[in-house]
Amino acid sequence: MPLLISLLLLMLSLGTQAEEIPENEVLTLDDPIPGSLYLEFTDADDLLPKIGDFKIISSLFMSNQLGERWATMTILNQSSSQRLLDRKYIVALFADGEKRHPVDIEHTFYGKEQITLIINFGKSKFPILRTEVRN
Repeated sequence: MPLLISLLLLMLSLGTQAEEIPENEVLTLDDPIPGSLYLEFTDADDLLPKIGDFKIISSLFMSNQLGERWATMTILNQSSSQRLLDRKYIVALFADGEKRHPVDIEHTFYGKEQITLIINFGKSKFPILRTEVRN
């Protein structure tokens, strides 16, 4: 019985130490875009990702009430050699046609390594429709 009481007290103390996050900062998953939907906007800047050995396996888009746009992306290094992924290798397309690189990212991949990363694309009034890399 004393062990049970000790465990309950420990759980209560851990629960009160949890970080409180303002509701408008909490990220939620954006609705998925149908795979068959493909939009191509005119792009005055013609922003393209830098050519590399990376492949996007999957992307989930997230946002909050402050307009922050994030993506949880699983990325594969298709090369058998080590590669450095930086922000210039990825471009996000937003619902207003704007394209932009992530705010900041740098990750070293081993040959044939596949990793899931959470990537920040800054603030936007419009959601992310897709992310791109280029081979």
